[in-house]
Amino acid sequence: MRKISFVLLLVLSACQSNKTETADSKTMSSVDTVATATKPVIMEQTLCFEQKLNKDITTVKLIINGDAVSGEMNWTPWEKDGASGTLKGKKIGDEIIADYDYMIEGSNQSEEKIFKLEGDKLLVKVGELMDGKDGKLIMKDPAKARFSETLIKVKCQ
Repeated sequence: MRKISFVLLLVLSACQSNKTETADSKTMSSVDTVATATKPVIMEQTLCFEQKLNKDITTVKLIINGDAVSGEMNWTPWEKDGASGTLKGKKIGDEIIADYDYMIEGSNQSEEKIFKLEGDKLLVKVGELMDGKDGKLIMKDPAKARFSETLIKVKCQ
């Protein structure tokens, strides 16, 4: 009888330790799955905007990847020379601060641009500019500048 009790005790303890390992494995698997599922996925987003004032057209294409922003901006006034160039900057909340490197009347220029994403609109901050570091035009007083230009979201071409 002792032998049977001893063997039965061994079998039960072996089963019990196996159950513990299985439970730990399941818990560990669940933890891994939850951790993987909650990691934010950074997806690149391309947005296009346009403003038409009479026959003048301004277009902006933004490529947003996390907080990095790149793109293009073109201003095409009716029967005049316009400006066309690239944007490169950073997204902070719903605002984008970018360097706009463009060509206007045959000359290269660099200017700080401040945008705000608001639903299907891209607002452009407009204010007095001054020469800044490395010849780039910057806002003299960003606090006094206003988001006074509005571009509407359009389908990217």
